[in-house]
Amino acid sequence: MAAVLVLALLAGVLLLWQRPWASSSNDAATSAELPSDVSSRLTGQLRSLAAADNQRAFVGTSGSLPDAARFGRRTWSSLRALGATDLDLRYVSGGEVADRADGSAEAIVDVSWRAGRESGLGAEALHRSTVALRIAPQADGGLSIVGAASRTGPLPLWLAGRVEVEHGRGAVVVTVDGGDGSFPLVSMGEVARDAVTRVVPKAAGEVTVVMPHTQGQAAMLLGQEADTVAPIAAVATRLDDRSSARARDVVVLNPRVFSTMNQRAAQVVLTHEATHLLTGAVGTRAATWVVEGFADFVALHDDTEPLSVSAGQVLSQVRDGQVPQQLPDAEQFSSAGRGLGAVYESTWMIFRMLGERYPDSSIVELYRSVLAGRPVARALDASTGLSVEQLTAQWRRYLTKSASTVS
Repeated sequence: MAAVLVLALLAGVLLLWQRPWASSSNDAATSAELPSDVSSRLTGQLRSLAAADNQRAFVGTSGSLPDAARFGRRTWSSLRALGATDLDLRYVSGGEVADRADGSAEAIVDVSWRAGRESGLGAEALHRSTVALRIAPQADGGLSIVGAASRTGPLPLWLAGRVEVEHGRGAVVVTVDGGDGSFPLVSMGEVARDAVTRVVPKAAGEVTVVMPHTQGQAAMLLGQEADTVAPIAAVATRLDDRSSARARDVVVLNPRVFSTMNQRAAQVVLTHEATHLLTGAVGTRAATWVVEGFADFVALHDDTEPLSVSAGQVLSQVRDGQVPQQLPDAEQFSSAGRGLGAVYESTWMIFRMLGERYPDSSIVELYRSVLAGRPVARALDASTGLSVEQLTAQWRRYLTKSASTVS
Protein backbone atom coordinates (compact mmCIF):
# COMPACT_ATOMS: atom_id res chain seq x y z
CA MET A 1 0.00 0.00 0.00
CA ALA A 2 2.84 2.35 0.86
CA ALA A 3 4.39 1.68 -2.54
CA VAL A 4 1.12 2.56 -4.27
CA LEU A 5 0.88 5.82 -2.34
CA VAL A 6 4.45 6.72 -3.27
CA LEU A 7 3.74 6.06 -6.95
CA ALA A 8 0.59 8.16 -6.78
CA LEU A 9 2.45 11.02 -5.20
CA LEU A 10 5.22 10.79 -7.83
CA ALA A 11 2.65 10.82 -10.58
CA GLY A 12 1.04 13.90 -9.09
CA VAL A 13 4.34 15.70 -8.80
CA LEU A 14 5.21 14.79 -12.39
CA LEU A 15 1.83 16.04 -13.57
CA LEU A 16 2.30 19.33 -11.77
CA TRP A 17 5.81 19.70 -13.19
CA GLN A 18 4.78 18.98 -16.76
CA ARG A 19 1.62 21.14 -16.54
CA PRO A 20 0.08 19.76 -19.74
CA TRP A 21 -2.77 22.26 -19.49
CA ALA A 22 -0.40 25.26 -19.48
CA SER A 23 0.19 26.99 -22.81
CA SER A 24 3.67 27.64 -24.20
CA SER A 25 4.32 31.01 -25.80
CA ASN A 26 3.59 29.57 -29.21
CA ASP A 27 0.40 27.92 -27.91
CA ALA A 28 -0.65 31.33 -26.63
CA ALA A 29 -0.38 32.60 -30.16
CA THR A 30 -2.69 29.78 -31.29
CA SER A 31 -5.40 30.65 -28.78
CA ALA A 32 -5.06 34.42 -29.36
CA GLU A 33 -6.87 36.11 -32.19
CA LEU A 34 -5.68 38.76 -34.58
CA PRO A 35 -6.86 42.21 -33.50
CA SER A 36 -9.47 44.00 -35.60
CA ASP A 37 -7.14 46.94 -36.19
CA VAL A 38 -4.23 45.00 -37.69
CA SER A 39 -3.49 47.58 -40.39
CA SER A 40 -3.09 50.51 -38.00
CA ARG A 41 -1.23 48.46 -35.40
CA LEU A 42 1.17 47.00 -37.94
CA THR A 43 1.72 50.37 -39.63
CA GLY A 44 2.90 51.84 -36.34
CA GLN A 45 4.90 48.77 -35.39
CA LEU A 46 6.77 48.76 -38.71
CA ARG A 47 7.51 52.46 -38.34
CA SER A 48 8.97 51.84 -34.87
CA LEU A 49 10.93 48.84 -36.12
CA ALA A 50 12.56 50.89 -38.87
CA ALA A 51 13.40 53.65 -36.39
CA ALA A 52 14.99 51.31 -33.80
CA ASP A 53 18.63 52.27 -33.22
CA ASN A 54 19.76 49.37 -31.05
CA GLN A 55 19.19 45.64 -30.77
CA ARG A 56 17.07 45.81 -27.64
CA ALA A 57 14.62 48.24 -29.24
CA PHE A 58 14.52 46.28 -32.50
CA VAL A 59 13.90 42.93 -30.77
CA GLY A 60 11.34 44.43 -28.41
CA THR A 61 9.42 46.01 -31.27
CA SER A 62 9.39 42.71 -33.18
CA GLY A 63 7.01 41.30 -30.58
CA SER A 64 6.82 39.29 -27.36
CA LEU A 65 6.59 35.75 -28.76
CA PRO A 66 9.79 33.63 -28.73
CA ASP A 67 9.79 33.40 -32.54
CA ALA A 68 9.59 37.18 -32.74
CA ALA A 69 12.58 37.53 -30.42
CA ARG A 70 14.57 35.13 -32.60
CA PHE A 71 13.48 36.98 -35.72
CA GLY A 72 14.44 40.31 -34.18
CA ARG A 73 17.91 39.24 -33.02
CA ARG A 74 18.76 37.57 -36.31
CA THR A 75 17.46 40.43 -38.44
CA TRP A 76 19.20 43.12 -36.42
CA SER A 77 22.49 41.22 -36.66
CA SER A 78 22.11 40.89 -40.43
CA LEU A 79 21.28 44.57 -40.90
CA ARG A 80 24.41 45.51 -38.97
CA ALA A 81 26.57 43.06 -40.96
CA LEU A 82 25.46 44.76 -44.18
CA GLY A 83 25.89 48.24 -42.76
CA ALA A 84 22.26 48.93 -43.62
CA THR A 85 20.85 52.43 -43.23
CA ASP A 86 17.67 54.32 -44.14
CA LEU A 87 15.47 51.30 -43.44
CA ASP A 88 11.84 51.92 -44.36
CA LEU A 89 8.98 49.44 -43.86
CA ARG A 90 5.55 50.34 -45.19
CA TYR A 91 2.42 48.27 -44.65
CA VAL A 92 0.58 47.54 -47.91
CA SER A 93 -2.14 44.98 -47.21
CA GLY A 94 -3.13 41.73 -45.52
CA GLY A 95 -2.66 40.41 -42.03
CA GLU A 96 -6.32 40.55 -41.01
CA VAL A 97 -7.18 36.89 -41.57
CA ALA A 98 -5.25 33.94 -40.18
CA ASP A 99 -4.13 31.50 -42.84
CA ARG A 100 -2.37 28.94 -40.64
CA ALA A 101 -3.41 26.77 -37.73
CA ASP A 102 -1.23 28.77 -35.34
CA GLY A 103 -3.40 31.84 -35.96
CA SER A 104 -0.72 33.73 -37.91
CA ALA A 105 -1.27 35.69 -41.10
CA GLU A 106 0.67 37.12 -44.02
CA ALA A 107 1.06 40.88 -44.36
CA ILE A 108 2.46 42.52 -47.49
CA VAL A 109 5.09 45.16 -46.84
CA ASP A 110 7.15 47.46 -49.07
CA VAL A 111 10.79 47.57 -48.00
CA SER A 112 13.58 49.98 -48.86
CA TRP A 113 17.07 50.28 -47.42
CA ARG A 114 20.59 51.35 -48.25
CA ALA A 115 23.51 48.96 -48.21
CA GLY A 116 26.72 49.99 -46.49
CA ARG A 117 30.02 50.46 -48.28
CA GLU A 118 31.44 47.21 -46.93
CA SER A 119 28.43 45.08 -47.85
CA GLY A 120 29.61 44.12 -51.32
CA LEU A 121 26.23 45.23 -52.67
CA GLY A 122 27.26 48.65 -53.92
CA ALA A 123 28.15 51.86 -52.16
CA GLU A 124 25.06 53.14 -50.38
CA ALA A 125 22.79 51.60 -52.99
CA LEU A 126 19.05 51.97 -52.42
CA HIS A 127 17.29 48.61 -52.49
CA ARG A 128 13.53 48.22 -52.86
CA SER A 129 11.33 45.14 -52.73
CA THR A 130 7.95 43.85 -51.61
CA VAL A 131 7.94 41.08 -49.02
CA ALA A 132 5.49 38.97 -47.02
CA LEU A 133 5.92 39.22 -43.26
CA ARG A 134 4.46 36.47 -41.08
CA ILE A 135 2.62 38.05 -38.12
CA ALA A 136 1.18 36.23 -35.11
CA PRO A 137 -1.28 37.45 -32.47
CA GLN A 138 -0.16 37.85 -28.87
CA ALA A 139 -2.27 37.14 -25.80
CA ASP A 140 -2.11 40.82 -24.86
CA GLY A 141 -3.68 41.86 -28.19
CA GLY A 142 -0.40 42.87 -29.80
CA LEU A 143 1.35 41.49 -32.87
CA SER A 144 4.59 39.57 -33.26
CA ILE A 145 6.62 39.51 -36.47
CA VAL A 146 7.90 35.94 -36.66
CA GLY A 147 9.18 35.48 -40.21
CA ALA A 148 9.50 36.73 -43.77
CA ALA A 149 9.29 35.36 -47.29
CA SER A 150 9.61 36.68 -50.82
CA ARG A 151 6.40 37.91 -52.38
CA THR A 152 6.54 39.58 -55.80
CA GLY A 153 10.31 39.62 -56.14
CA PRO A 154 13.59 38.86 -54.38
CA LEU A 155 13.76 38.80 -50.59
CA PRO A 156 16.22 41.28 -49.03
CA LEU A 157 19.36 39.53 -47.82
CA TRP A 158 18.88 40.55 -44.20
CA LEU A 159 15.46 38.89 -44.09
CA ALA A 160 16.73 35.58 -45.46
CA GLY A 161 18.68 34.56 -42.35
CA ARG A 162 21.78 35.39 -40.33
CA VAL A 163 24.12 37.30 -42.63
CA GLU A 164 27.91 37.50 -42.38
CA VAL A 165 30.30 39.33 -44.72
CA GLU A 166 33.92 38.39 -45.44
CA HIS A 167 36.32 40.39 -47.59
CA GLY A 168 39.22 39.27 -49.74
CA ARG A 169 41.37 40.86 -52.42
CA GLY A 170 38.78 42.05 -54.91
CA ALA A 171 36.20 39.59 -53.62
CA VAL A 172 33.39 39.73 -51.06
CA VAL A 173 31.53 36.69 -49.77
CA VAL A 174 28.16 37.07 -48.06
CA THR A 175 26.82 33.98 -46.31
CA VAL A 176 23.30 33.34 -45.05
CA ASP A 177 22.99 31.12 -41.97
CA GLY A 178 26.61 30.07 -42.43
CA GLY A 179 26.25 29.26 -46.10
CA ASP A 180 27.97 26.04 -47.05
CA GLY A 181 31.55 25.36 -46.02
CA SER A 182 32.43 23.07 -48.92
CA PHE A 183 34.69 25.59 -50.65
CA PRO A 184 37.03 28.48 -49.75
CA LEU A 185 34.80 31.02 -51.47
CA VAL A 186 36.87 34.11 -50.69
CA SER A 187 39.99 32.73 -52.38
CA MET A 188 37.88 31.32 -55.24
CA GLY A 189 36.39 34.77 -55.75
CA GLU A 190 39.90 36.20 -55.92
CA VAL A 191 40.91 33.58 -58.48
CA ALA A 192 37.81 34.35 -60.55
CA ARG A 193 38.51 38.08 -60.56
CA ASP A 194 42.14 37.54 -61.59
CA ALA A 195 41.07 35.23 -64.40
CA VAL A 196 38.68 37.82 -65.81
CA THR A 197 41.15 40.70 -65.66
CA ARG A 198 43.85 38.64 -67.40
CA VAL A 199 41.62 38.24 -70.45
CA VAL A 200 39.74 41.54 -70.13
CA PRO A 201 42.28 44.00 -68.68
CA LYS A 202 39.73 46.81 -68.40
CA ALA A 203 37.32 44.75 -66.32
CA ALA A 204 36.97 46.35 -62.90
CA GLY A 205 35.19 45.95 -59.60
CA GLU A 206 34.78 43.33 -56.91
CA VAL A 207 33.28 39.89 -57.25
CA THR A 208 30.49 39.60 -54.67
CA VAL A 209 29.37 36.04 -53.96
CA VAL A 210 26.24 35.22 -51.96
CA MET A 211 26.11 31.73 -50.48
CA PRO A 212 22.78 30.81 -48.80
CA HIS A 213 22.54 27.80 -46.53
CA THR A 214 19.67 26.20 -48.45
CA GLN A 215 18.24 26.06 -51.93
CA GLY A 216 15.03 27.55 -50.58
CA GLN A 217 16.89 30.62 -49.41
CA ALA A 218 18.56 30.91 -52.81
CA ALA A 219 15.15 30.79 -54.47
CA MET A 220 13.77 33.54 -52.23
CA LEU A 221 16.81 35.76 -52.79
CA LEU A 222 16.28 35.36 -56.53
CA GLY A 223 12.52 35.80 -56.30
CA GLN A 224 12.01 32.43 -57.98
CA GLU A 225 10.23 29.18 -57.24
CA ALA A 226 12.41 26.45 -55.74
CA ASP A 227 11.77 24.19 -58.76
CA THR A 228 13.09 26.88 -61.09
CA VAL A 229 16.29 27.26 -59.11
CA ALA A 230 16.82 23.49 -58.59
CA PRO A 231 19.05 22.80 -61.65
CA ILE A 232 21.08 26.02 -61.35
CA ALA A 233 24.50 26.05 -59.67
CA ALA A 234 24.94 29.83 -59.74
CA VAL A 235 23.48 32.93 -61.33
CA ALA A 236 24.74 36.47 -61.77
CA THR A 237 21.99 38.90 -60.85
CA ARG A 238 21.02 42.05 -59.00
CA LEU A 239 19.44 41.51 -55.61
CA ASP A 240 16.12 43.28 -55.08
CA ASP A 241 14.15 43.79 -58.25
CA ARG A 242 13.82 47.56 -57.94
CA SER A 243 17.24 48.50 -56.60
CA SER A 244 18.98 51.67 -57.73
CA ALA A 245 21.57 51.90 -60.48
CA ARG A 246 24.30 52.05 -57.84
CA ALA A 247 23.48 48.56 -56.64
CA ARG A 248 26.07 45.96 -57.51
CA ASP A 249 25.46 42.74 -59.38
CA VAL A 250 26.31 39.62 -57.41
CA VAL A 251 26.69 35.88 -57.90
CA VAL A 252 24.10 33.88 -55.97
CA LEU A 253 25.03 30.23 -55.43
CA ASN A 254 22.63 27.34 -55.05
CA PRO A 255 24.29 25.19 -52.36
CA ARG A 256 22.36 22.06 -53.31
CA VAL A 257 24.05 22.04 -56.74
CA PHE A 258 27.23 24.06 -56.27
CA SER A 259 28.40 22.09 -53.25
CA THR A 260 28.21 18.77 -55.12
CA MET A 261 30.84 19.90 -57.66
CA ASN A 262 34.54 19.22 -57.48
CA GLN A 263 36.91 22.14 -56.94
CA ARG A 264 37.67 22.63 -60.64
CA ALA A 265 34.05 22.61 -61.76
CA ALA A 266 33.02 24.97 -58.97
CA GLN A 267 35.80 27.40 -59.91
CA VAL A 268 34.79 27.30 -63.57
CA VAL A 269 31.19 28.12 -62.63
CA LEU A 270 32.24 30.97 -60.34
CA THR A 271 34.64 32.46 -62.90
CA HIS A 272 31.96 32.19 -65.60
CA GLU A 273 29.51 34.19 -63.48
CA ALA A 274 32.24 36.64 -62.42
CA THR A 275 32.82 37.37 -66.12
CA HIS A 276 29.19 38.45 -66.44
CA LEU A 277 29.59 40.64 -63.36
CA LEU A 278 32.85 42.38 -64.19
CA THR A 279 32.08 43.01 -67.86
CA GLY A 280 28.60 44.43 -67.33
CA ALA A 281 26.72 41.58 -68.98
CA VAL A 282 24.05 41.03 -66.29
CA GLY A 283 20.65 41.86 -67.78
CA THR A 284 22.02 42.38 -71.29
CA ARG A 285 19.93 41.67 -74.38
CA ALA A 286 23.00 40.81 -76.44
CA ALA A 287 23.14 37.51 -78.32
CA THR A 288 23.12 34.76 -75.70
CA TRP A 289 25.68 32.58 -77.43
CA VAL A 290 28.19 35.44 -77.42
CA VAL A 291 27.61 36.29 -73.76
CA GLU A 292 27.67 32.70 -72.49
CA GLY A 293 30.38 31.49 -74.84
CA PHE A 294 32.69 34.32 -73.88
CA ALA A 295 32.12 33.69 -70.16
CA ASP A 296 33.19 30.08 -70.63
CA PHE A 297 36.10 31.23 -72.79
CA VAL A 298 37.37 33.21 -69.80
CA ALA A 299 36.55 30.52 -67.25
CA LEU A 300 38.30 27.78 -69.24
CA HIS A 301 41.05 29.97 -70.69
CA ASP A 302 43.88 28.22 -68.83
CA ASP A 303 42.10 24.95 -68.11
CA THR A 304 44.24 21.85 -68.62
CA GLU A 305 41.52 19.21 -68.57
CA PRO A 306 40.95 17.28 -71.83
CA LEU A 307 37.99 17.98 -74.09
CA SER A 308 36.39 14.75 -72.90
CA VAL A 309 35.84 16.57 -69.59
CA SER A 310 35.10 20.13 -70.74
CA ALA A 311 33.05 19.27 -73.85
CA GLY A 312 32.18 15.62 -73.44
CA GLN A 313 28.41 16.00 -73.81
CA VAL A 314 28.34 17.86 -77.10
CA LEU A 315 31.15 15.79 -78.62
CA SER A 316 29.25 12.62 -77.74
CA GLN A 317 26.23 14.01 -79.58
CA VAL A 318 28.37 14.88 -82.59
CA ARG A 319 29.78 11.35 -82.69
CA ASP A 320 26.17 10.16 -82.79
CA GLY A 321 25.62 12.30 -85.86
CA GLN A 322 23.93 15.22 -84.09
CA VAL A 323 26.03 18.08 -85.43
CA PRO A 324 24.44 21.50 -84.75
CA GLN A 325 23.13 23.11 -87.92
CA GLN A 326 23.32 26.70 -86.71
CA LEU A 327 24.71 28.82 -83.90
CA PRO A 328 22.80 28.36 -80.61
CA ASP A 329 19.81 30.67 -80.17
CA ALA A 330 18.38 32.14 -76.99
CA GLU A 331 15.61 29.51 -76.77
CA GLN A 332 18.17 26.73 -76.41
CA PHE A 333 19.57 28.43 -73.31
CA SER A 334 16.16 28.96 -71.73
CA SER A 335 15.55 25.30 -71.01
CA ALA A 336 16.77 23.89 -67.71
CA GLY A 337 16.22 20.35 -68.91
CA ARG A 338 18.35 17.68 -70.45
CA GLY A 339 20.80 18.88 -73.08
CA LEU A 340 21.53 22.32 -71.65
CA GLY A 341 25.06 21.29 -70.72
CA ALA A 342 25.76 20.33 -74.34
CA VAL A 343 24.45 23.72 -75.50
CA TYR A 344 26.90 25.53 -73.24
CA GLU A 345 29.74 23.26 -74.34
CA SER A 346 28.98 23.79 -78.01
CA THR A 347 28.96 27.54 -77.47
CA TRP A 348 32.28 27.45 -75.66
CA MET A 349 33.71 25.48 -78.59
CA ILE A 350 32.98 28.46 -80.85
CA PHE A 351 35.22 30.62 -78.71
CA ARG A 352 37.80 27.89 -78.20
CA MET A 353 38.13 27.65 -81.96
CA LEU A 354 38.43 31.43 -82.32
CA GLY A 355 40.98 31.48 -79.50
CA GLU A 356 43.22 29.10 -81.44
CA ARG A 357 43.16 31.40 -84.48
CA TYR A 358 42.93 34.94 -83.14
CA PRO A 359 44.47 36.87 -80.23
CA ASP A 360 42.48 37.45 -77.07
CA SER A 361 42.19 41.13 -77.99
CA SER A 362 40.15 40.26 -81.10
CA ILE A 363 37.82 38.02 -79.15
CA VAL A 364 37.36 40.66 -76.45
CA GLU A 365 36.64 43.19 -79.22
CA LEU A 366 33.93 40.90 -80.62
CA TYR A 367 32.40 40.46 -77.18
CA ARG A 368 32.52 44.12 -76.20
CA SER A 369 31.07 45.19 -79.52
CA VAL A 370 28.11 42.80 -79.30
CA LEU A 371 27.55 43.76 -75.66
CA ALA A 372 27.41 47.41 -76.73
CA GLY A 373 24.58 46.63 -79.14
CA ARG A 374 26.37 46.11 -82.42
CA PRO A 375 24.83 43.39 -84.64
CA VAL A 376 26.71 40.10 -84.39
CA ALA A 377 27.44 39.98 -88.12
CA ARG A 378 29.11 43.39 -88.12
CA ALA A 379 30.99 42.78 -84.88
CA LEU A 380 32.24 39.41 -86.12
CA ASP A 381 33.43 40.85 -89.42
CA ALA A 382 35.20 43.78 -87.72
CA SER A 383 37.04 41.61 -85.19
CA THR A 384 37.81 38.46 -87.21
CA GLY A 385 36.89 39.14 -90.84
CA LEU A 386 34.43 36.23 -90.75
CA SER A 387 30.79 36.19 -91.74
CA VAL A 388 28.23 34.37 -89.59
CA GLU A 389 27.95 31.72 -92.31
CA GLN A 390 31.72 31.18 -92.38
CA LEU A 391 31.90 30.99 -88.58
CA THR A 392 29.09 28.45 -88.49
CA ALA A 393 30.69 26.22 -91.15
CA GLN A 394 34.10 26.35 -89.47
CA TRP A 395 32.60 25.61 -86.07
CA ARG A 396 30.69 22.57 -87.37
CA ARG A 397 33.90 21.20 -88.89
CA TYR A 398 35.76 21.94 -85.67
CA LEU A 399 33.20 20.02 -83.63
CA THR A 400 33.34 17.06 -86.01
CA LYS A 401 37.12 16.94 -85.95
CA SER A 402 37.27 17.30 -82.18
CA ALA A 403 34.71 14.51 -81.72
CA SER A 404 36.78 12.18 -83.90
CA THR A 405 39.91 12.71 -81.81
CA VAL A 406 38.33 12.51 -78.35
CA SER A 407 37.32 9.16 -76.92
